[in-house]
Parts: sequence; C-alpha cells; structure tokens
Amino acid sequence: MSEHPVWQFLDEFPENEQLLLLCALSVLWLKPQEPLARELVARYKQESYSIESLREAALQLFLLAGFQTSLEAAFMIQEVYGSGLPSHADELVEAPPSETFARGWELQERVYQQNVQKLRTNLEGVSPELSRWTVWIGYGMVMSRPGLPAHWRELLEVAVLAVQGFPRQLFSHFKGALNLGATAGEVELVLKAAQLLSAEETLRPAWQMWRRIDK
Repeated sequence: MSEHPVWQFLDEFPENEQLLLLCALSVLWLKPQEPLARELVARYKQESYSIESLREAALQLFLLAGFQTSLEAAFMIQEVYGSGLPSHADELVEAPPSETFARGWELQERVYQQNVQKLRTNLEGVSPELSRWTVWIGYGMVMSRPGLPAHWRELLEVAVLAVQGFPRQLFSHFKGALNLGATAGEVELVLKAAQLLSAEETLRPAWQMWRRIDK
C-alpha cells in the first residue's frame, strides 16, 4: 500500500469511508490506470462494500468524463474483483424511452426544486437536444438508477466537477446534493478528499463557491 495521505484521511472518517472511497475513485479514474485507484478498489473490496454502488460510481462517470473513463474504471474493477461489473436486474436502459424520460423528469425536479423551470428554459434556449438529453440520459438512464443514494450521486459529481473546474455545473450539484439530503459536513468531506488527490489551487475556486453557498 502506498503512503498517500488519502489513507489517513479514510481512517479518520470510518463512518464515511464507503462514500469517500467512491469519491476518491471518481476523481482518480479521470486518469487511466492510476495505481492509487487500484489500491482503493482493493480496499473497497476488502471492506465488502456494495459492488452495485461501485458499479454505479463507475457508470455515472461517463456523464462528466466520457465512455472511455467508465470503461477504464470497469476494466480496473474487473482486474481487482476477477469478474466484470454485475448488471442490474432491472436495467433501466431497457425501459421504454417515455418511462426513462419520466424518471429523469421527476429526479430533475427533486434536484433543482423551485429553480427547475428556470433551468429547463435556459437549457432549451441553449440547445433543445442537450435539454432533452439531460433529462433522458443524464437523470433518466443514469442518475435515477438504483444502487447509490441520490445525494451520494450528487456528491460524487461535486468531487469530479471541483477537480475539472466547471463552476456552472458545480454550483448546480452543490445545490442538488443539499436538496437531496446531503449535509454540509458531507460536502466538505468530499471536497477535502478531492483536494488530497489534486493540487490545492485546483480546488480553491470550489471552496470559495461552497463557502458562499454555506454562509
């Protein structure tokens, strides 16, 4: 095992370890074949955390980082576990498009609450296709799948977006995580985990944004 500070961080918050492992992996998987990621997958397996949750963390990455990122994460999990990701018994992609869209529509409302209509109007003005894909693919096919608590999904998105540096989307997922029940403490733990895995200056704008939200 490496001597990376993320190990001590995990030991300090055992009650949040599964979430923090998924958060750290979501960040590390942005770089193909990152050795530390393999170690964290092994730790996840050792602790017998849900393989379904690990699967969902890997799959949802394609929304922010492309199919290649999810594929490489899946290959790494296969190498550590000795088998590929188990499919979900009720795979949502097999649902009729109208049902998938309806699931996405409902989740988007929960995430954005009173601001959902403003969001939809803005997205429609920017791109009707992206507006619909956000609902159908983003929230319907991916983010509404079982396997991860909805607020955990938002927290994983926060970690990745904080590292990538997309302030508009990061703000939305900060608010979405809180709207779905995440605590301020969970948000800050996720940001601290992401910061351990990237340069401090990379996370500075995310912290500044979060402090404006949590004042």
